[in-house]
Amino acid sequence: MSFTTPVWDMAAFVWINQTARHEMLDVIMPMISQQVWLWLLLAAMVTMILVRAGARRLLPLLCILLAVGVADLSTSMLKDAFGRVRPMNAVAETHHLDDGRWNQHPATFLQTKERGSSFPSAHAANSMVVAVLLMAYRRELRPWMLLLPLLVGYSRVYLGKHYPSDVLAGWMLGLAVAMAFQPLGIRLRAWALRSPARPLRLFPVRTTTTLQIRSLSQSPSEP
Repeated sequence: MSFTTPVWDMAAFVWINQTARHEMLDVIMPMISQQVWLWLLLAAMVTMILVRAGARRLLPLLCILLAVGVADLSTSMLKDAFGRVRPMNAVAETHHLDDGRWNQHPATFLQTKERGSSFPSAHAANSMVVAVLLMAYRRELRPWMLLLPLLVGYSRVYLGKHYPSDVLAGWMLGLAVAMAFQPLGIRLRAWALRSPARPLRLFPVRTTTTLQIRSLSQSPSEP
C-alpha cells in the first residue's frame, strides 16, 4: 500500500528532527525511546503489589500485559500492510543514531528502500496502553502518566524513526486497545480486592504456637 506524506507531517518532522535540536536532548531522547522503561515500570509495580498485597492483586497488571501484546501485534500487522519507509531512510538531512553516534544525511540523500515499518509507531501505541490502563486502575497516577506516551512519541520523531503521523496513529491505536481492555481490568481488580490480601513475606516470621507455650511453661526451671 502506497503512502504519501502530507505537507504538515513533513514540516513537523523537519522541525522536531532538524531544527529543534539540543545537545541535552541528544542524550535524553535515546534513553526515553527505549521500551525497557515500560518493562521496568511494570516490574516495579509487580514487586510493590507482591510485597504489599499478594499475587492475586496482580490480575489487572496481567491485563495490561495482554493489552500491550495486542497493541504490538496490531501495529506489526499495519506496518506490513502500509510499508511506509522510515524518515531516517527517506528524508534528506535527517538526524539519526548510527552505532550509538549521531549522524546526519547529506542534502543529496535519496531514498533507496521501497518498503519499511514506519506506520504506525509501536512505541507510541504500547506506551499509551500502559499509561491509560495504569491511570484507570490507579487514580493517583492521573494525569501524570500521560507524560509517558507524549515523551516516547516525541523521542521517536527526534530520533528519525517516525513521522508525527506515525506517532499519532500509534497513540490512537493504543487508546482504542486500552479502552477495550479497561472493563476487563476493572472487573479483575474488583474481584481481587474482595479477597483478603496475602502479601509476599520475604522473611517469614516464626510464630510460637499454643502448644509450644505450654511446653515451655511446664518445663522445670534450672537451679
